[in-house]
Amino acid sequence: MASDAPSRMPAWLSKIWHFTDTLRWMGPLPPAHRRGIVIALLVMLLAFLWPSSSPQYPIERPQTASGEKEVPMQAEIVDQNAPQQNAQPPKADSQGAWRSYTIASGQTLAQLFRDNNLPVGDVFAMARVEGNDQPLSALQSGQQVKIRQNGQGVVTGLTVDGANGPVLFTRQPDGTFIRAQ
Repeated sequence: MASDAPSRMPAWLSKIWHFTDTLRWMGPLPPAHRRGIVIALLVMLLAFLWPSSSPQYPIERPQTASGEKEVPMQAEIVDQNAPQQNAQPPKADSQGAWRSYTIASGQTLAQLFRDNNLPVGDVFAMARVEGNDQPLSALQSGQQVKIRQNGQGVVTGLTVDGANGPVLFTRQPDGTFIRAQ
């Protein structure tokens, strides 16, 4: 009966089972060890390629005592020249509403944009056309910067006082900025 078992095995399965018999570098090993090595390699390959639903690097998030979601702190913008009780909404024109910001000590324009959730890439686009007097790079503590945003929150303009008076940067239809003044 033992001699009938190999004849019932399909030919392709028999070829795979005896494949290791033809490998010369496995010659000194007994047939059971050869097959065991190949099976172990296939199992390891399958384990590496098996899809996983859990993330590879779990992210730990601290829990607050009240269980509420934490909101990052944002700076409050206060115009020191305007009276506190007569706060007026920002002036608007056809391209959006203007908001006034004050540069804090050691703050750059890019940091101001980050702190107020504005796209920092716009600062770099304006810096490309800022000119030789560099009004954006030479901002001082306490200096006023006015930023215009449209209804979708896109920055459409920026005004800053430079050495030769106010300087206006305006967004073009293609997304780039020009220095208007």
